[in-house]
Amino acid sequence: MGYIIIGIIIFIAFLFFRDKQDEVTKIQSQGGFELKYGTLIHHFLSIPRMQVERRSKSSITMLVKDPAVITRFTISHGFEDVSIFWEHKSLTFGEHKLNWRFPEGMSQNTMISVIEDELGEYERNLISS
Repeated sequence: MGYIIIGIIIFIAFLFFRDKQDEVTKIQSQGGFELKYGTLIHHFLSIPRMQVERRSKSSITMLVKDPAVITRFTISHGFEDVSIFWEHKSLTFGEHKLNWRFPEGMSQNTMISVIEDELGEYERNLISS
């Protein structure tokens, strides 16, 4: 009985990693991650002192790091979607995290508008409380 469960788990893991590799191959066939999500990447890199912290074939992490503040954005391609993670650590305001998930074919300018609107509202609520 235990061997059957272990076999099922291994089979499911195999399917997951195969599907993930298929997604990476799909991104590469579309010009690569940085071309596919260039509008999003350029938007976040336009923030003063923002720099790339880490890159992979299916994600990029960018951050602004000062002695009292770290702000990080991660763009990650999933299975037919894209996720954006925002993390902010500050001596003044503490630690905060938000994330968004959008269909991969959605306009990146629309994604940016949604993110900017929600971040702005979050920051206003944080400052007013």
